[in-house]
Amino acid sequence: MIWKVPIDLLSLYGRFGCEATLSLRDAASQEAFIDAVRESLGTAVDNDILMHGQRTENMFAALVISLGHYTLLNREDNGTTHPSGEFQAPDFRVVPKNAGQCLIEVKNFYDREPTRQVFEIKPDYLARLQRYADAVGCPLKLAIYWARWSLWALINPADLKSQDGKLTISMIEAMRVNQMATLGDRTIGTAPPLKFCLHVDKTKPREVKADGEVAFTINRAAFYSGDTEITDPVEQNIAWILADVGSWACEGPLARIEEGQLEALELIWTPVERSNPNERFEMIGTLSTMFSRFYAAKTLDEHGVKQIEAEVVPGWLSPLVVSDLKSKALPLWRFILQPHRPKEPILEASSEPE
Repeated sequence: MIWKVPIDLLSLYGRFGCEATLSLRDAASQEAFIDAVRESLGTAVDNDILMHGQRTENMFAALVISLGHYTLLNREDNGTTHPSGEFQAPDFRVVPKNAGQCLIEVKNFYDREPTRQVFEIKPDYLARLQRYADAVGCPLKLAIYWARWSLWALINPADLKSQDGKLTISMIEAMRVNQMATLGDRTIGTAPPLKFCLHVDKTKPREVKADGEVAFTINRAAFYSGDTEITDPVEQNIAWILADVGSWACEGPLARIEEGQLEALELIWTPVERSNPNERFEMIGTLSTMFSRFYAAKTLDEHGVKQIEAEVVPGWLSPLVVSDLKSKALPLWRFILQPHRPKEPILEASSEPE
C-alpha cells in the first residue's frame, strides 16, 4: 500500500526545515527529518500518558460519530494559535443536533483506587482554553473519560471546584451534572434474557452418544428476546451490540437436548443482578460505556495501548438514539440523563418501550 503524504506531515517537515534552515528539496534534509521523526516517535510511543491521551481523544470523536447525534464535528486544535501562550485551542468543535455548538476539551483520567476518582486540571491551562472559547464566541465544555470505570462525563468549567491550587471534580459529581445526552448518549434497558441460538438440522444425524459426543449440522442461527425471535435486521444488529458490549453476563454455549437428540446450542445473556425484579426491563448499560468497551477491544491489549485509533462505522449506535424506532420483537427502554441543576429533573424516561 502506498501511503500518501498528508498536508499536516508536509507542514511538519516545513517547520523542521525552517528551524534547521535547510532546503526541503535537499535529500539530506529529508533524511535528517526522518531521523528526527524516528527518535520523536520512539519517545512518544513509550510515553503511556501521551498514548492513552491520544487514544481517548480519538475514542471521543469516534463515539460522537457512532452515536450520529451531531451536525458537525471538527478537530479544533490543529495548527498554531497566536498570540503564542495566550490561547489553547480545545480538541473539538461539535454541533449537536437540536443544540448549539460547543468547544470540547477531552481528558483521560485514571486512578487505580476506586474511591479516589477526582479529576483535576490546572487553572492556567483552563484559562487558556476559556480565552480561546471567549475569543471565538463558543461555549467551552470538558469531556472527561473515567478510564477505571469506562464512564464519560461532559461538564461545564463552572462545575469544577477550586482545591489546593487546582480545579477539581469527583466522578460522582461529574455524573450528576453530566451533559453527554446532548451528544446522543442514552442508558438502555431491555427485557432479559437475550439469546443467540444455533439450531441443528433435524434431517441429519444429531444423536448424543453415551460418551457425550455428538456430530451435528447447523441449520440456521437466530437471536431471541426471551422466547421471541428477532427477525428485523436493525433489531438484530441492536441485539448483537447489547450482547457484545452490554453489561449482562453470558452463559454458554449450552446444549439443548431432547430425548437424546441435540436440538440447539445457545448463548444466553442475563443481568448479573436484577435491580428491577418487579419490572419487565433491566438496564444493560449506557451507549458511551458500551462503545468504550468496543473501542478498548480494538485498541488495548495486556501490555496497554496497541493502537490509538480504530475504524468506526458512522451512525453505528444511532438506532439506539433515535426516538422514532418502534420495537417489533426487541423491547427497548431509553433513559435520557439530564444534568442536575436547581429546580431541574434528574432523569427523564419513557414509561413504555419504544
